[in-house]
Amino acid sequence: MPSPTDNPLRARGPQGVLAPCLTAGVRESEFWMLMSDEFGDAYAQMVAGTQHIGALDGRTPTEALEKGIPPRRIWEAVCAHMSVPEERRLGRDRPLRRGPIDE
Repeated sequence: MPSPTDNPLRARGPQGVLAPCLTAGVRESEFWMLMSDEFGDAYAQMVAGTQHIGALDGRTPTEALEKGIPPRRIWEAVCAHMSVPEERRLGRDRPLRRGPIDE
């Protein structure tokens, strides 16, 4: 039987306690949207290109993306490194899009 630590949807919180990971399955486009939501477009690019993060083996977020590290892991490392509060780690609320079926 797998242990709770084997579950990719769970991560260790600040005190090492297992907690649900709310950013499971982040795509690269979602990573950039989260970065822009938190830092603004220009500063997000600057953070991604200049902040060397220990949790990413000293890489910048841009280098980590190029190396193939999952965007979710990069976003979580950025949040920890830049002290992004938990309540802002999922980005802004956006209205649902209405499509032809909903009209």
